[in-house]
Amino acid sequence: MTLARPTRHISTALATLLACLVLLPLLGHKLLAEWDEAIYAEVSREMLHGSWLVPHWNGSLWLEKPPLMLWITATFFKLFGVTEFWARAGSTFSGIAIVGLLHQYLARTRDLLSAWLSTIILLATFGFLHICHVGEMDTLLSLGCCIAVIGLSQIQSEDRNGWYLFFAGFAIALMTKGAASVTIPITAVIVALAQRWRTRHFGPSFLLGLAAFALLVLPWHLAMITRFHKEFVNQYLGLHVLTRATHQIEGHTTHWWYYAIVLAASAPPFILLYPIAIYRALRRPQLQPWAIYALVTVVFFTLIQTRLPHYIAPAYPALAVLTAIYVADWIRDRTPLSTLFRPALITTAIWAVSILATHSTLKSLHSADLAGPNLLDNREADALLRQADVEEAPTPGPLLYLRDGRVQSVATVVFYAKRPVQQVTLTASNFPRDIYTSDTRPLAEAIDAEPRLILLNKSLLPALPADVTYTHILSTATLELGTLQRR
Repeated sequence: MTLARPTRHISTALATLLACLVLLPLLGHKLLAEWDEAIYAEVSREMLHGSWLVPHWNGSLWLEKPPLMLWITATFFKLFGVTEFWARAGSTFSGIAIVGLLHQYLARTRDLLSAWLSTIILLATFGFLHICHVGEMDTLLSLGCCIAVIGLSQIQSEDRNGWYLFFAGFAIALMTKGAASVTIPITAVIVALAQRWRTRHFGPSFLLGLAAFALLVLPWHLAMITRFHKEFVNQYLGLHVLTRATHQIEGHTTHWWYYAIVLAASAPPFILLYPIAIYRALRRPQLQPWAIYALVTVVFFTLIQTRLPHYIAPAYPALAVLTAIYVADWIRDRTPLSTLFRPALITTAIWAVSILATHSTLKSLHSADLAGPNLLDNREADALLRQADVEEAPTPGPLLYLRDGRVQSVATVVFYAKRPVQQVTLTASNFPRDIYTSDTRPLAEAIDAEPRLILLNKSLLPALPADVTYTHILSTATLELGTLQRR
């Protein structure tokens, strides 16, 4: 039965409100996490005082990802200020949009029961909640993928306007996370082959959609290739695409079955329903694009040698759609509704137990810690810098950062310093150069007669060179912020 449009709109509005109530509270209460979240926030912050076309991090050229999410975050920073909340807001609002989009889609093509089940399942999937609460790119990527798959479903139903949605979603995904969007065209090819699409499935809307896609994605990429040539190719496609695809890097050593563990920890107890929901969907042409996309995403990123939990995050919305439809069909076969009380009670109990059983695994999977036992924790440094507001300090040059000689990420430090950061060592360093962890200089080369801001361990104060003067500004239990200048 087709629902009246006002009913669908009211239901979608309520589902979107529920998503806001689940996802927005406490969004900005924690410091930014080390690595990606802090890096993306800092690239966006530097756009405010530099180029919106050419991203930079810590004052250096940064071409690792396309700029769509960075532009969104920079816009929030410009309008509302640079805070943790607005660093994460683009991701969270994308998650809210996904919930509303899928609810509206299922209310239009199925019924309200399927729509509300998809909303509940998605907002109870820990892996989805995690990507919505961090300021990274996976939620906006997932939104683009959802739009593209809805477009494929419309094409499957003989609605050629679906090509506009497909290419719009593909453009959003590609301009958000580059090569990670490759699952969209792979899905389209498999769907077209499986359904034996003919020329009638394409036509003018396909060509117009493709042209619009090119207008959306080519200008920035061509500008970067023209301006930076090999440097753009190396950063954009080298380490972060080809090397990740062929090698396990940055200490992320995993087995091929890694994503079975991720799904078990991130989507209990719904993972128990995923296989049968996918199997049933593959036998129904209208649902095949969703099932094929979910399988392509998991299989593709399983084949990639560097595996991280959030890589398969775009599969969660598709899996929620398939599971919601399967459960809705199962419920309709149970009449009267009183027979559903026991299954609902059992399901709730399983969900509660699964939370307890998978909590530690989930926490370790989504930890912000980097690989390696010697990395230092920057949270104390971040809190000190936020309190001190060193951006306003009159001292010139970068903030000097001196710790105890171990490999150290400075991703969050750069964000909270709100100025360039230069790691320094008391003696010569043999660390391989990496802009995030070990771009170091000897302290003696970084100071002169002008005062320089320095953040260092208190224990290192006696080891400072004899020909320098240190002036205290602020301190915590183990760290000192001050100025250093040569006498």
